[in-house]
Amino acid sequence: MAKKDAIDITTLMGKSSRTYTTRKVTQEMISARTHVAIALWDIPWKSAPHGKLYGWVIAVEAGGKRRFVRTGKTMNADPYPQVFAEFERAVKGVPKPIWVVVGRRQAALGTRIRRAGYLVTGSFADENKAGNRARGLRKQHEAQAVRRSKKEGERPAKQAPAIEAPPTHWLPNRSRCAGRGQQVRIATDASSDTLSKGAMCFVASNGDYQLRTRMTKAGTDELELETITLALKYALKNGFERVIIETDSVAALEAVDNILAGGRGAKSRRTWRGVSSGARSRFQQAWRDFNKQGKATIGRVLGHAGDPLNHAADRIAYLGLRASNFPEKESRATAWKEIDNILRQLPGKLGR
Repeated sequence: MAKKDAIDITTLMGKSSRTYTTRKVTQEMISARTHVAIALWDIPWKSAPHGKLYGWVIAVEAGGKRRFVRTGKTMNADPYPQVFAEFERAVKGVPKPIWVVVGRRQAALGTRIRRAGYLVTGSFADENKAGNRARGLRKQHEAQAVRRSKKEGERPAKQAPAIEAPPTHWLPNRSRCAGRGQQVRIATDASSDTLSKGAMCFVASNGDYQLRTRMTKAGTDELELETITLALKYALKNGFERVIIETDSVAALEAVDNILAGGRGAKSRRTWRGVSSGARSRFQQAWRDFNKQGKATIGRVLGHAGDPLNHAADRIAYLGLRASNFPEKESRATAWKEIDNILRQLPGKLGR
């Protein structure tokens, strides 16, 4: 391939894409005296000038028993000015420093808050004490608004057209699976556009890894479980007696616990918390197969908190998803080179 045909890594990953830096949770954030979580929602609302009703929940945990919530709604096309103003009122007088989490798709709001001098992560983090409350109330307020829209005839007869997925030019798939040693630790991660495709990646402590992309509308939670399944199959194929699999997905771990406990979701043919019956069945079979050979442990690692294997898996999964949006001739060499760069930055044997 001619060098002039290749795109650079900045173009490949996207200037406004989610990045490890904007999602990284630091000790400074965790130790902040006040934690804030902002959860936004929107639904069709035909009498609104722009056809949508926007709403928000701002949860604040300021230490001790000082915890409160601010909510609001608007029909304005751009809800961010009102959300930001409400946020500033909410944090007025609370102890500093303040750590704020916003949704993954709220980059503009996150940037505005960051420029105002606050610690910000661009996606929800389990370490944020206000996160669960904000997410729970968001679902409640959105459900209430939906019921009201139906009652008042505000819900359009036809749903808004589906968002068009970026074109998929090729599906990057690559691996290095030599399988060395009796025990291995594996970090798993996944990425999805929830429209047409997803990417799964695991990186092992012995230097092996696998990137797999495929056409699918499955969300990240299901793909996270599928990646754990891939890791179990890898460990079985390569004869490991002990495998420790780590994921930063709370949803995937909940699915694992439910399946292994034989809960109702495990036995149902329906989707359970966003995870299909097929994905649950494939995990269950891979778990049984490996545990006939050795012992597997599946646990949690804090996402974007500095774990090198988790960082590598996260970056490679997202890289695979992004690369598929460009012609193979333009993105293949850049993608493979970046994977090598990511693995070289890992400590020990992974730095080869």
